Amino acid sequence: MRKEAAMQTNGSYTFNFTILDVAGLLNLEVRHRGGKSIDVDCPLCGKKGKMNLNMEKNVFRCNYCNEFGGMIALYGKVMNTDNSAAYREICDALQISYSPAPRSAPVAKPMELPKETELAPVEDRDQTYRLMFSMMTLSKTHKESLMARGLSEMDIYRFGYKSTPAFGFTKLTESLINRGCRLDGIPGFYQKEGRWLPRFNSNCTGIVIPVVSIDGKIQGAQIRLDRPINNRKYIWFSSSEKDGGTGAGSPTHFIGDPADEVVYITEGPLKATVAHILSGKTFAAVAGVNQYVALEELLERLKANGTKTIVETYDMDKLENPHVENGCLKLIELCVKHGFEIKRLRWDPTYKGIDDLLYARKKKI
Repeated sequence: MRKEAAMQTNGSYTFNFTILDVAGLLNLEVRHRGGKSIDVDCPLCGKKGKMNLNMEKNVFRCNYCNEFGGMIALYGKVMNTDNSAAYREICDALQISYSPAPRSAPVAKPMELPKETELAPVEDRDQTYRLMFSMMTLSKTHKESLMARGLSEMDIYRFGYKSTPAFGFTKLTESLINRGCRLDGIPGFYQKEGRWLPRFNSNCTGIVIPVVSIDGKIQGAQIRLDRPINNRKYIWFSSSEKDGGTGAGSPTHFIGDPADEVVYITEGPLKATVAHILSGKTFAAVAGVNQYVALEELLERLKANGTKTIVETYDMDKLENPHVENGCLKLIELCVKHGFEIKRLRWDPTYKGIDDLLYARKKKI
């Protein structure tokens, strides 16, 4: 016997199936389960654990190929069909009627979502993050790891790299508040039982990396994980989906001369800083090859400052990975739109990243 879908009085559909049902029909491999979402192998680009399925909103997003949408769209993209046909196929497979139920049909009350906070101005974020970093330490293991990438002890001190703390979370937030810092609207901080806490935990230990704006302000932070999660080496210090929390927003990192005529663009704040130190060149870094929302604002600033040329220096897997190459093409399109000359660097693929190449050259000198 077929079930029926329900329609809300505002005209939007509420289905008698969820994105988990769609994931089951598509035989998606689950890599990690959270309270509100799960990570699966992306059926569109093939990357393990890169697609996130939000169980409350019934939407998906791949953090690698940047595909996103609702659960009907997910099925349609995978099965190469339009949304209308996708809906009918899902209903057939789950024995659900195509026709919506009468408007009087009861609709399940959605789970109450955490009340997030609007992102604070960069000046406030900079103040809070700088004081937070000054209260943290860097472990010997992490220091050695950074030096193995080509950084000196002075570089490590100057750019403020620290290790995630293992304890003292309440003391940290109390100290920040007592010294005049705001925590509302600062990515990485949230409220629990009336107390402010940083979103650090024992499962996400690693090196905390400041993400700096073109004006030299710390606008966010990344964590380079000691143990990758679902093949992810880097995560944002973020408190999205937490009460009083705020998402990081994937800001663009900048290191070097804001008025340089030539600016190099790569992926990842740490990689950009290492490349800048080893080459003396000005670098900008996106959080991922397909994350360009924040980059456009930076390009506008660079254009006004007199920058003429943008040099693409993404990892050399762009030669064999179509999704990385697609990110390169999007970057080129965006740079042309803003009137820059665009150049592309390629090198011996033995060295995956531009930082690897520069460090190898330094060691040969």
